[in-house]
Amino acid sequence: MGAMSSPDPAENRKPKTLLGRAVQVVLAVVLVLVGPVMIGAGSRMADAHEDLARTGVHTTGTVVDFNDARRASQRDIRVRYTSADGTDRVTSATVGHGQRPADGGQVTVVYREEDPGKAMVLGYESDGVTVRGIGTVLTMIFIPIVLLFVFSNRGKGPGNQAA
Repeated sequence: MGAMSSPDPAENRKPKTLLGRAVQVVLAVVLVLVGPVMIGAGSRMADAHEDLARTGVHTTGTVVDFNDARRASQRDIRVRYTSADGTDRVTSATVGHGQRPADGGQVTVVYREEDPGKAMVLGYESDGVTVRGIGTVLTMIFIPIVLLFVFSNRGKGPGNQAA
């Protein structure tokens, strides 16, 4: 009786199809680009926020609701203000963990003169800062993973396998 040999895993491995490789490349490109795109979008949002603070109409608003949630994404205030046309409006803002606004407290609201419904509360975080931060974290996670994936597969192409 002859000795049994185990099958060679290299012989049993199916070569990757062109479609499979294309899907991997597209996925890698998406993962690498999602963070920088979010950083860019968040930066534009934060710049628009700063521009509104600099050029918009300033008015006094009243905190009508403070949601003191544990999750940072849910900590926010709702503020009522009156625009120049006499219309009562409501806007919201994200609240940092160090901030403790009181219901009924006064805050400064800035709105666009041509669109009083677009407003922000001075001293509270812009959504752009959050988007930019998430983009930075995703970039720091995905780029090393994709680089590791790319360099770990080098030399494993069909033309580089041992005969």
